Amino acid sequence: MKMVTPESVGVSSEAINTFLSDLQESRFNMHSILILRHGKLITEAYREPYDKDRKHRMFSISKTFTAYAAGLLIDEGKLSLDDKVASFFPEYNGAIHPLLASATIHDMLTMRDPHNDTTHGYGMKANWLESWFLTPPNHPAGTIFKYNTTSTNLVAAIVERITGMKMMDYMYPRLLTPMGFSEGCVCWQTPNGDSFGGSAVFCTPRDLAKLVLLTMNDGMWEGKQLISADFVKSLRSKIVDTSLMGIPVEGMFGYGYFTWQTRYNGFALFGIHGQFGIGFPDNGLVVVATGNTTDNYNVENDILYSQFLDRVYKLLPGLSDAPLKEAEPPPSVLPHIIAPGAASSPIESNIVQRTYKLHANPSGWQKVSFDFNAGQGKLTYANRRGEMQLSLGMGKVLLTTFPEGKGHHPDSLNDPYDVYASGGWVDERTLAIHVYDITIGYMQLNAVFEKNEITILIKPDVYRGDYGGYMYGMLEG
Repeated sequence: MKMVTPESVGVSSEAINTFLSDLQESRFNMHSILILRHGKLITEAYREPYDKDRKHRMFSISKTFTAYAAGLLIDEGKLSLDDKVASFFPEYNGAIHPLLASATIHDMLTMRDPHNDTTHGYGMKANWLESWFLTPPNHPAGTIFKYNTTSTNLVAAIVERITGMKMMDYMYPRLLTPMGFSEGCVCWQTPNGDSFGGSAVFCTPRDLAKLVLLTMNDGMWEGKQLISADFVKSLRSKIVDTSLMGIPVEGMFGYGYFTWQTRYNGFALFGIHGQFGIGFPDNGLVVVATGNTTDNYNVENDILYSQFLDRVYKLLPGLSDAPLKEAEPPPSVLPHIIAPGAASSPIESNIVQRTYKLHANPSGWQKVSFDFNAGQGKLTYANRRGEMQLSLGMGKVLLTTFPEGKGHHPDSLNDPYDVYASGGWVDERTLAIHVYDITIGYMQLNAVFEKNEITILIKPDVYRGDYGGYMYGMLEG
């Protein structure tokens, strides 16, 4: 992928720097940002330990990969948009509901499923696909848009039933290898053994940028048509109205084949926790990002998507058809997000190595103590699993180990794992601790010290199951 200066393709480095600074100031914990124009890379920045070769989970961007797999099969004459979903699952045909029996591949690709939501639960150990057939539908397929990950998993399973191959293995020789994708891109499996096409493709940010470029160029790659142009045009066009059931504000511009539409005739591949692949065919601009924005989990689909796109849109008015005067290029390193506040407080000497006994609380913490020394801090707490210690940087990040795993972590890490932890004194008596997992996950703890008392609030991400809520206690002795 050729790297050139932004100005050589009519983009201002100052505008890109403003974009990056705005994301940082807004505490978007991005792992990578790539910007391209006219197929050329003009910005590539990573947050440690990520780089151009490290693969990242794409979450729901995986859905667009699944759409492409279906498109390849359609080109080969092995699948039709009008094919009935149920025809590929004869084991359920005996007692299938008529509204399910009528659902087509086209209905699935456009998120017009006959159910009102995803039918499987992510903690389910049973067959996720079976949940689609056993959950009663409540409206005809092909009518109303409703975002539904089971629809994508069904399409991925159909691809694998037709080909007898894992979805990514099928895509490599036909699409990914000709585009120069990195080796070893995979899609995790669901409990029933099919590819989790709705959420679990792993690839590099550069790989994602190539997929966005392919989409913007209607399936053409370096002069070769890799997939039907008509299919890709539909993929990135408004087929379905999303004004009622889409993401508020920026998700209301329509949906194609497992792909969102945006303002300015653009399209967006979007995955939860800060994964973006955005293209503007009229301007030749591509913006790709990966991240770990789980600290915004509760509002992410409603706000993060729209806020990120709003910042991307600000790049468009300054684009030029002619080269600009060269300037200092944008940075290649994204700074870490650190806890706000000062690196020390006058009250540290009053609380160092003293233990607070806590009242019963939702997290099951019984005792807690703190230590501060030479720019580092240590949180020690006891819970039903024993004594735990977390080291952190004060006023800076520290690469350290979180002392216990998370049973619901999307990467299935049930043992201690690496995190970046930082602490800061928001005021003289309030300590903030921020913990970002290297992959996906986040925890924030605020502790307020008042005489011999401590009040703690933990804000966890959705994956850190038994952490969270208020705690209150007193100094021992």
